[in-house]
Amino acid sequence: MIRLNRSALLGGLCLAALSTPAFAQEATPPQADSAAPANAGEIIVTATRRAERLQDVPIAVSAVTSAQLAATGFKDLTNIQYSFPSVQFGQTPNDAGFRIRGVGTLGGFTSSSELPVGLVVDNVVIGFGNPVQSLGDLERIEVLKGPQGTQFGKNASSGVINITTKRPDLDKFSGSLFGSYGSLNERDIHGSVNLPLGGNAALAVYAFDRANDGYVDNVVRNEKWGGQESYGGRVKLRWEPSDALSIYVIGDYSKTKTEGPGQLWTLNHLDANLTAPGGVVGLPFVNLAALGVKIDEHNNKSIDDGAGFSSVEYYGASLQADLKLGDYTLTSVSAFREQKEGAFAFSIDGLPYEKFYARDPGQTRRSYSQELRVTSPSGQALEFIAGAFISRQETGVGLGQSATLSPALPYSAFPTISITAGYNHTDTKTDSVAGYVDGKFHVSDTFALLGGLRLTHDSVTSHNYSTVDPDLAPFIPPMPSNGFTPSGTLPYETRDLVTGKTKATKLSGRVGAEFKPSRDLLFYATYARGYLGPTVTFSGLTGTRSNVKPQQVDDVTVGAKMQFLDRALTVNVNGFWDKYKQLQTSVFNGQEFLTENAGGAEAKGFEVELVMRPSRSLSFNVAYTYSDAKFTDYLTACTDYQIRSGLASSVCDASSGTSLYQAKGEALPGAPKHAVTFGMSYERPINDTLKVDFAVNTSLRSDVSYAVGDPNQRQDGYAIVNGNIGLGTINDRWRVGAFVRNLFKQDFNAAVISLPFTNGGYVNWRTREAERTFGASLETKF
Repeated sequence: MIRLNRSALLGGLCLAALSTPAFAQEATPPQADSAAPANAGEIIVTATRRAERLQDVPIAVSAVTSAQLAATGFKDLTNIQYSFPSVQFGQTPNDAGFRIRGVGTLGGFTSSSELPVGLVVDNVVIGFGNPVQSLGDLERIEVLKGPQGTQFGKNASSGVINITTKRPDLDKFSGSLFGSYGSLNERDIHGSVNLPLGGNAALAVYAFDRANDGYVDNVVRNEKWGGQESYGGRVKLRWEPSDALSIYVIGDYSKTKTEGPGQLWTLNHLDANLTAPGGVVGLPFVNLAALGVKIDEHNNKSIDDGAGFSSVEYYGASLQADLKLGDYTLTSVSAFREQKEGAFAFSIDGLPYEKFYARDPGQTRRSYSQELRVTSPSGQALEFIAGAFISRQETGVGLGQSATLSPALPYSAFPTISITAGYNHTDTKTDSVAGYVDGKFHVSDTFALLGGLRLTHDSVTSHNYSTVDPDLAPFIPPMPSNGFTPSGTLPYETRDLVTGKTKATKLSGRVGAEFKPSRDLLFYATYARGYLGPTVTFSGLTGTRSNVKPQQVDDVTVGAKMQFLDRALTVNVNGFWDKYKQLQTSVFNGQEFLTENAGGAEAKGFEVELVMRPSRSLSFNVAYTYSDAKFTDYLTACTDYQIRSGLASSVCDASSGTSLYQAKGEALPGAPKHAVTFGMSYERPINDTLKVDFAVNTSLRSDVSYAVGDPNQRQDGYAIVNGNIGLGTINDRWRVGAFVRNLFKQDFNAAVISLPFTNGGYVNWRTREAERTFGASLETKF
């Protein structure tokens, strides 16, 4: 394991935060996008475009403020999984992106039309990438669970992560500067300036710079992998020329550079035949003992000889206009986003010789969207939001990817095979048009009916072809001049242009009811149908086309939100049942992974969230999610493990020519059955000018599997403890603090997966969060 530099732990600057993630549990109906201050201990959310107390929203939603998130010491948006027990983030290709209640993207979505878990930042639907590379500009994060298509512009069949950044303040000049330094030379510097422009306008500028050293020791290349540097900023202009009109313009840019490949692999397990003399990881080809490598789930040393590097630029702009038409509000949101990947390379064989290697000169993704919606006034018998949404998303704008395999290595350097037929190129264009309405009808002062509908039309066009890779070594046939020893790359034929098209028109929506007998009690029940659009994909090796039908989910949620002891105790609970049909997922056909509609899945369980505030200075919170997420029908190729273990004859069916395994009843990849977060925060003045604050946060989750039919691909349950302590002025003019993440150095992996091109090899997918990090911070506000 990497040793921490203790002298660095005391250096510099870090993060300012007071409280630990406090939780809530629902959302709201439509209105303002900027929440007004709540009473002490309450959170205001705008998850359904109407600013309300979280306790008044009849939807399953959790929320944290920026201060609560800062108390964890985490720096990246993906780390919200340690603040929300219902959220997970997958890093592997077959488990990429966010999951809610155990369900999200299940692989093979390189040209998918949309994501099951939607990401929305300042009212803009984000179809790819991550525009929030620094958390210092956030106001709050809300997690809506279950289908949300009738509240948001784009479909969101499994949930939405709704992020609101801080709006410019029209009234006063202000600013902040923050810095932190921690283990692995981790730095986080960010600052902001708010400049009023004459009373009806204001400009806000935010900039950040973050970096950390690598944490995986590549003992073959003598490099540290996993180091990252990110920098960028956000500019916002708020202009309110009249009481009836508001204009909000946002532009942002960020760039991230990574040392090493995207997959940080270390050897987890190798069958005896692989490490025996003459085996591909045995003598004389590999001397693991001499390299100092111990193969197990804690291995932090890579022996991959393939150079890895990557860089990504991400930028965009949005324009939101709000016009009051009497008591109604007309809102327009226009947005453009683009992601440019620099040239990158990677190897996925995990070995100290080049068995597999891939190169990509860089890809570009871009999206355009326009939303127009009208919001009715609050407090009426009928409250509603209605709108239209159009978008275009383009992916694969670039040359493509070239990958080679040398199957004879280490025994012979020949042949080298282009498994992608040169540069494999796939580009996809997805157009979406939708109309939606969602609302609440108050039957009485205590009872209301809920409902919404959405009509969506999606059209997808995709192209695939391959071109010659001029950088591959030419094929030299056996001749007397070379001793009849061939070399280079085997001849291959490029693939001609193939076009795939698909489209679908679907109706989705929700119905439900709420009962609110008092301000402190709310009971609700909803049924919702979600929709994930169709897509066309082409496999990376053979260019096999898949026309993927829309995915459908039926969700039933019943919940209660309750406050007791003069609102000092908040108890929110809900039970849910989600049934997925025509599941879009990745299926192995014995040669490669294809995206198909592979049966179905089910997630059922419950969530409990408690917040206790004995005093204004002390608070506790506990959140628990139980989610039994499993396949109800999933037919895939029989696994190598089943074949090696002699199980294939009893659990697999070879009647179709390919040995297939029915994984019905097995857990979805990366989905823990139990997840818990616990937090405590304390703040107290020590004199007339100074105060001290302390926070602790703990996240626990049970074991998970990362593949069906293979018990070796799993991660045991683990717990992470974070702490934060600080001293500052009562008026928040400055604060100095210290923090720790993963206090007890709990080691775990982002995934454990089967090692490609071996039979009996497994690798750990290492993660930064498994490293213990100490740090110090300094912050000032003016």
